[in-house]
Amino acid sequence: MSFDKAAYSKEYYQANKEKIDAWKKEYYQANKEKINARKKEYYQANKEKIVAREKEYYQANKEKINARHKEYRQANKEKINSRHREYNQANKEELNAYRNEYNKINKEKVISYNKEYRKINKEKIDTREKEYWLKKKYGITLKERKAMLKKQNNKCKICSSKFNENDFKNVPCIDHCHTTNKIRGLLCRSCNVGLGFFKDNTNLLTNAITYLEEAV
Repeated sequence: MSFDKAAYSKEYYQANKEKIDAWKKEYYQANKEKINARKKEYYQANKEKIVAREKEYYQANKEKINARHKEYRQANKEKINSRHREYNQANKEELNAYRNEYNKINKEKVISYNKEYRKINKEKIDTREKEYWLKKKYGITLKERKAMLKKQNNKCKICSSKFNENDFKNVPCIDHCHTTNKIRGLLCRSCNVGLGFFKDNTNLLTNAITYLEEAV
């Protein structure tokens, strides 16, 4: 019976996994610079060969690799986002300089790509921009705005006219106090502009009501 070296190695590793992994980690920490320098040197000397091999492997295992990456991203979403934010903050100036240089060299290509991307992802981009604008100006989310619409039965809080997101005159406007920034409700454009003309002054509004009643 011949000796199966591969099977023995596998069996030995499984039996001593923690011990071996600890030893590898310890060895790497003690020889980090030396190992990285050797890897870099090997990569530089065999760059074309390595890139070709990686490309070939990726093409042969594309679906499998993408599925694994997707699964990993889903399982580690917060961790990845946190790492990206940390890296971006630490390399902000360098990244901005690189982007500016790239955009300058590839101006037409970038414009064409952005145009095509916006066309394909119009709804997604519009939603994201709306979300950003609401949060920045009023401190609320789209979800909270939808809840307000539901609470008001999709109607103006003053005149009860029905809102229509596709009609400029009937798009719900967020009415807020310009002194405290507190949100009061959703109004149609006419009612919102009307309050603005009266400067949110209840005395002026009362005088206007009296004026209309006396004119009858």
